[in-house]
Amino acid sequence: MNVFSMNVFSHLPRLVRTVRQWFLDGIFRRIFKNAALMLTGRATNGLLGLATLSLSARGLGLEQFGIFVLLQTYVLVIGATATFQSWQAVIRYGAICLENKNSPALQALVKFTTLLDIAGVFIGTAIGYFLVPIVGPYVGWSPEVITYAQPFCVIILFTLTATPMGLLRLFDRFDILAAQAVVTPAFRLIGIGLVVFLEAPFWAYLLAWFVAALIGGVSLIWLGWREAAKHGQLKGMDFSFRGMTAPHGGIWRFSIFSNLHASLQIVTSQASTFLVGLLAGPAAAGLFKIGRDVATAISKPAELLNQSIYPEFARLGSRGDWRDFKNLIVRGAAVAGGGGAAMLVLSIFAGQFFIQVFFGADFAEAYLPLVLMVATAGFTLIGFPMDPALYAMGRPSVALRIDTVVIAAVYVPTLVVLTRLYGPAGAAASSLLTAVASALGMTFFTVVLLRRRVAAA
Repeated sequence: MNVFSMNVFSHLPRLVRTVRQWFLDGIFRRIFKNAALMLTGRATNGLLGLATLSLSARGLGLEQFGIFVLLQTYVLVIGATATFQSWQAVIRYGAICLENKNSPALQALVKFTTLLDIAGVFIGTAIGYFLVPIVGPYVGWSPEVITYAQPFCVIILFTLTATPMGLLRLFDRFDILAAQAVVTPAFRLIGIGLVVFLEAPFWAYLLAWFVAALIGGVSLIWLGWREAAKHGQLKGMDFSFRGMTAPHGGIWRFSIFSNLHASLQIVTSQASTFLVGLLAGPAAAGLFKIGRDVATAISKPAELLNQSIYPEFARLGSRGDWRDFKNLIVRGAAVAGGGGAAMLVLSIFAGQFFIQVFFGADFAEAYLPLVLMVATAGFTLIGFPMDPALYAMGRPSVALRIDTVVIAAVYVPTLVVLTRLYGPAGAAASSLLTAVASALGMTFFTVVLLRRRVAAA
């Protein structure tokens, strides 16, 4: 055993004691408890999604699977870009309303965010529908596929879920979110399984996806509003839209910047698959999709931790408790980063076998994109506290500027060049470089802004 190994093992007991001490902290423990609750649902979600992806790939074959993937991605990107991520405003301003026991202000808030949600889904549906004939020929869609794709865009209407989702997070009902997260993928798997069993045509795969999204969206809307009513926050609520933003200073600016930031994040996640199809064809998009979706399942804890840590940041920020705020960032990043490193090692050694078993020999080229995308997920895990910390400090514009610079200077040029040179593996390498640059930028500015608040406190 060399000196380095001896040093590592000698410090291991102290490291274990430190991490154990962190989990004695009530806030830190609650964050991981909430994330674990959602992870239970999302783990099931991931397994169901993997089964659905595997069935779709085997039922359609590489080329048609790529077209199917591009259609899904198109709708996701249009929907996510056009709709507002209003759950962030619900948590940011809703935490202040609950702290001050101001129900009328909370009611004004949810009316405002609901209107944003409604406007977004209708605009998104219209844009998606009318752009299909323009975009389709560039990504290899036949006239028949374009005919199916236009009505499929109506699925965007059922993404009217941001405000209900924000309400469930605000009231700490991550258990409900965990259970609801299984609804859409479960119905999706049933539908796709039936389609494959019946050897149904291509349009039946789209129909199965559509019905599952409808059921999942309606159930989440009902659960979110029911929870707000149970807490008495809807009592006496009227339908007047006057003065909705008056109790919430800066909410328009916050909503616009948070939505632009979320849209940019969509560009470097979902839109990557579409851009690979545009640059290298549907088959390459299908291979990249497999690596990206498996890596997304691995990085899902970052999204879940982000969702569970944001309300805690909002509460600490509303009280001006910046020292605990800082400690929360450090501890969260350390624990999540360790998990990311372990998953990267696992993907290197077991990734090839995994792809062969679930997707077959035709998809063997997805191995390298898979490993690179898991490495990307690792950096996402390390940097997960920075984004919600900036939002909780009321500075979503900082996150937006960082992502804008990173996308323009790193993501777009490397994606175009590397995808043309190396296909889906090049696109995955571009995602990795983008994740590293984004994590470094977010960390730097979060540290600078937080130091100012700690000094002022």
